[in-house]
Amino acid sequence: MSSQSANAILAKARAMYGKSLKESDYNGLLDCKSVSEIALYLKQRTNYASVLSSLNEADIHRGQLETMLRHEIYYDLFALSRYAHEDTLAFSEFFISRMEIEQIIKCLMLINIGKADEYVYTMPLSLDRFTDISLKALAGVRSYSDMLNALKGTWYYAVLAGLLPKDNSKADITSIEMALQSKSYEKAISTIDNGKHKSDRKELHDIFLSMLDIENMSRIIRLKKYYQFSAEQIMPLLIPYGRLSKKMLSDLCKAENVGQIMELSQNTHIGRLMSKLQYHEQHQMTDVMIYNYCKHHLRLSPNPTIVMISYIYLREIELKNIVNLIEAARYGLPADEKAKLLIK
Repeated sequence: MSSQSANAILAKARAMYGKSLKESDYNGLLDCKSVSEIALYLKQRTNYASVLSSLNEADIHRGQLETMLRHEIYYDLFALSRYAHEDTLAFSEFFISRMEIEQIIKCLMLINIGKADEYVYTMPLSLDRFTDISLKALAGVRSYSDMLNALKGTWYYAVLAGLLPKDNSKADITSIEMALQSKSYEKAISTIDNGKHKSDRKELHDIFLSMLDIENMSRIIRLKKYYQFSAEQIMPLLIPYGRLSKKMLSDLCKAENVGQIMELSQNTHIGRLMSKLQYHEQHQMTDVMIYNYCKHHLRLSPNPTIVMISYIYLREIELKNIVNLIEAARYGLPADEKAKLLIK
């Protein structure tokens, strides 16, 4: 990458992050008591104004609002990709694949409950300009076989074909999501390994594999705490990449409780990060860790790919904050309880 292109991504990403929601915005959103009030606040007083310009906040569904807000992330990814070289561009494809997987899983879940025709109401049409899959084809899917036909010509087809439900049974959503995510991570790691810019490889490896370790730690804790899964049940659900050794992952999966998991991990890089975190609920740990990690790299890293990755993760966390506030408003939670849902 030329220094001009690199500087363009660094400057663009940091400038866009400067327009993210501020403390005053979150305070204003905490005072909103309905989805309509939240939509109106975002439309009139935040950087989401442009994407919500056509919104009728008096008649807005939660799912519609979330879809419109997610469009802003797509636009930002597109804006940053304009300045990217081949290696960085491959990572924009990784983020697009995350969005595509989300749509595939959403569609399969609706098939499982007999409501496949409802996908069209939440279909993010703005993703069409970035993706190789046809969202209109997904909207017409009514069965697993239909899904395979809709995804022919993409790498998703081979993964899903190997997990075809037998005897008209329902799709195993957990296994499918895990398989799709693992393949997406595999492709991203291959991009790093085969990148033309050798000086970037180690730094990219470190941040990307650390992200995977954070995700695996979160899964272990969640499955152990809330579902009491055994090590044999947890191991197949972990991403098969990262800096944590297989032995460490196995030991963590065998831990009897969250306290033992934290004790076992205290001498690892992830354990040291976890020990510094502040959060209200255990399930927030992953997002808090990613938030701190990415905010640090967004501000200080000279690597444009890492800055782009950090920016997109931070925007996703911001969107998750808004979605949590929408849900809290629907259930009438007081402002102090809603505040505990925020990652910032």
